[in-house]
Amino acid sequence: MSDTHVSCPNCGYGFEGLRKSTRMFDCPSCDTTLFRSDSALKPVGNNGEMHDYPMLFGLHDSVKIDGRTYVVTGHSRYDYGRGTWDEMYAEDSGGNGVWISLDEGDVVVQVPFKPGSGPRRNDPPPVGQALTYSGRDYHVTEADTATCIAVRGQFPELIQVGDEHYFINASGPSGQLLSGEFWDGGSTWYEGSWLDPFTLQVAYQDGASRQ
Repeated sequence: MSDTHVSCPNCGYGFEGLRKSTRMFDCPSCDTTLFRSDSALKPVGNNGEMHDYPMLFGLHDSVKIDGRTYVVTGHSRYDYGRGTWDEMYAEDSGGNGVWISLDEGDVVVQVPFKPGSGPRRNDPPPVGQALTYSGRDYHVTEADTATCIAVRGQFPELIQVGDEHYFINASGPSGQLLSGEFWDGGSTWYEGSWLDPFTLQVAYQDGASRQ
């Protein structure tokens, strides 16, 4: 479902086809990041500089994963010191959302745990530590600090340029991935799996496709 009665308070740009579930989005006219709370719309910063380079897929492309097709609605980029990675938010036709991470050819699809579920800890475990969740063993393989440097498109939550969080990635025995994000006063956990990029079916917004 969309809401067509939304315009940028900074420049007046009108948004067509904006999902009612969308909370944060960028204005393509003035590069202002906007956040919607109830019926109010307010600017919360700029959307940063998204340098172009070859990617498997991007904003507005369709990606078929495990028989389900998702459309990429949001694209954020993070710097973690040694390099950058891209985080895509995508939804299927039923409004079910996933997060797809792209990092130097590696692809991960994940969903956040619902509030009150997931690992019962708010502190980040160190690299090498074992974790057990829902009967599955994981080992922390990566931990670092990430900073958002650019955002484009629509998201179900507020993501701002300059946002910083500490993250951990813990790998399971069969390609599963358990990830945690930690910041002052909160944390979020995600679960998902690594994907073989050659199994992805992508339909680009320009009409091209590949498998």
